[in-house]
Amino acid sequence: MSAKFTDDDRDKPVYTSSGDRIGTVNDVNDDTARVHRDENTDEGIFDKVKDALGWDDDSNEHDLRSDDVDRREDDGIYLRDHR
Repeated sequence: MSAKFTDDDRDKPVYTSSGDRIGTVNDVNDDTARVHRDENTDEGIFDKVKDALGWDDDSNEHDLRSDDVDRREDDGIYLRDHR
């Protein structure tokens, strides 16, 4: 079981497992974090993340479940590899 999100995760960047930045956490609620897509995120990379995580709308904000997180570090949150 993954650790819950905390206020310390707020404003952290979110990266794919390969290190591509996709967004920033702007809100947290236990096992979910609200991620706002960065404006300069590559569309193709973001579409792959959306497919892998089941984000099926065109919104710029999505809920990230703690189960989809590989690790949290001081420099950001890294997603699990969903290949």
